[in-house]
Amino acid sequence: MTTLVDPQLLHDHLKLLYRSSIPGIGITIIASAGLAFGFEDQSAAHLKLLWWLCLSGLMILRAIDAFLWVVRTNKGALGCQHDLYRFSAGVILTAVFWAFYCLFFYSILSIYELFSALVIVSAMAGGAATILSGNKLVSQIYASLLLAPFSIQMIISGNPEHRILGFLGLAYTIVMFSIAKTAAKFTAHSIKLRNEHNQLLKSMEQKVILRTKEIIQLSQRDPLTHLLNRRAFVEAANQQLQQAESDVKYAIFFLDLDGFKQANDNFGHRVGDEVLTEVAQRIQQTCEHGEITCRWGGDEFIIMAHQTKHYRFEELAIRLKRQINMPFVTTQHALNMDCSIGIAKYPEHGQSLSDLISLADLSMYSRKSGGSDDFVMFSGELEQKIKHEIHLSKGITQAVSAGQLRLVFQPIIKSNTGEIASVEALLRWEFEGATVSPDVFIPLAEKNGAIKEIGYWVIDESMRKLSALHKQYKPLKISVNVSVIQFEDADFVNQVYTIVSQHNVSPSDVHIEITESVFSQDKHKLIGMVNDFQTLGFLISIDDFGTGYSSLSVIQNLHINIVKIDRSFIANLHLNGIDIVKAVMVMSHGLGYRIVAEGVENRQQASTLTTLGIHYLQGYLFDKPLEFDVLVQRLASHTTEQQSPALLRSANS
Repeated sequence: MTTLVDPQLLHDHLKLLYRSSIPGIGITIIASAGLAFGFEDQSAAHLKLLWWLCLSGLMILRAIDAFLWVVRTNKGALGCQHDLYRFSAGVILTAVFWAFYCLFFYSILSIYELFSALVIVSAMAGGAATILSGNKLVSQIYASLLLAPFSIQMIISGNPEHRILGFLGLAYTIVMFSIAKTAAKFTAHSIKLRNEHNQLLKSMEQKVILRTKEIIQLSQRDPLTHLLNRRAFVEAANQQLQQAESDVKYAIFFLDLDGFKQANDNFGHRVGDEVLTEVAQRIQQTCEHGEITCRWGGDEFIIMAHQTKHYRFEELAIRLKRQINMPFVTTQHALNMDCSIGIAKYPEHGQSLSDLISLADLSMYSRKSGGSDDFVMFSGELEQKIKHEIHLSKGITQAVSAGQLRLVFQPIIKSNTGEIASVEALLRWEFEGATVSPDVFIPLAEKNGAIKEIGYWVIDESMRKLSALHKQYKPLKISVNVSVIQFEDADFVNQVYTIVSQHNVSPSDVHIEITESVFSQDKHKLIGMVNDFQTLGFLISIDDFGTGYSSLSVIQNLHINIVKIDRSFIANLHLNGIDIVKAVMVMSHGLGYRIVAEGVENRQQASTLTTLGIHYLQGYLFDKPLEFDVLVQRLASHTTEQQSPALLRSANS
């Protein structure tokens, strides 16, 4: 009996044999009944009946065996060598019963019975080449036992007509023997190929899963310090607060390095990076009890700690400060660094993570502004600053009607030609004689609902400016940032389309720029609205890509047109920030989106990104956000000036 070493291959062969045997068993019972009882001449009728009963009993046993095997394997079990032995024994016994009939009753069979028996066993042998192709040896033995003894009996019988049939039967036996070999070889090859294909698919799936996990890991970690990045920290901390028990206290520590900017400017970015990496290591060494640590951005770090028997929050702050105050020894310099730490407690000072971070941030800045304490815990003394935010919040609700808003425009450059492909519309607010940062007033406007009115004003003003610019520079497109709050308006898509149409601007010239946070709300509704924008011809951009793992699912589920890589990865291209850029670039080939690199500030970055195949570049290297009149002049001069080639020549020289 052929032995198959691979358990899966053996199982697949047995599966083919057992599942193919069911119709064969039924045909055997019917055909044998026809031979035993289908003719008028009932010579030796009781012996034929006994033969048929024995054969039918064997068929029933084989059917039960097949049924039990299917049930067992459907539960996940694999067929084994004993199953093959048992199946083979049943098949060979079946052939023996047929051979016995043909030989034992040969002398009393009429010519019609003889011919019918020969036709039946020949058909059985022919069918076996297919039904038993799962095992070559069983198939050949079955065909040989059916035909060879009967054919030899007819050859030696002395009857000339029988002798001719015997020789034909013997020749047919040889043919079936050869066909069974060929069919079994083809079947074995097919099963082997299918198993190799399945194994290859599993291997590829495992590699895809592994690579996806690597990309997700990279997108969740700060590329320099390997601490959690901002998005990943917010998710982890919110989850911790949601699961918090009523008697558990938490605190947010907001840590900012004092004097880091001066050290970075004086000694270079490489030294600055070494300092930040060492700070991260010291924070992790100090936080030994499940704290969540994060590089918030620049030289800012955030820690979420829970009260334990090992320390109070104040003690952790003192230990952190002592660690940071220890000298930093880099490859070329020894530096002393101080830090400012602000603390806000949950639930004493705030119920939400965003409030706690804001309060800890305020506390930290109050220490940086001139405090001498090791840290500052949020207190009522800081409420004045909050009152100022309330004043700003009231002011932003009247900004549109008071005419305090204006747009500036930052060009986005084609990396391979240096042409201005589009501009990003950026909002500015002049309030009480001072310019308020968008990082300050946008969250306030989102919180108090003013962002909806402001958002429509931005779209209308952007389209008005773009319509004017098209008279001078027709290929220009514009990117407009959209807040998650604006998507709460059920008629938002139609309103935007109406505004764009009123200014005779094509939707294909407008990029609706969204961030991953948009999809943290009602995901299905928002995806539907984004699809509606795309159906109308608008282009969709994902902003700040790489700062959260949700981007991966977003760009897979939507036909995103443009992905903007977050500036934090561009700033750290010389570190493993380039891994994110490469990964996003590779995915772009399959998903069909274009890439904008944000925050390009030097020629080396521009050269590296262009070499990697990044389609568009945006940053201070090319232009700061420009007032509209300056942009008009810039476009006028740009028709005879292309930046990118010159930049690349300079960077590579």
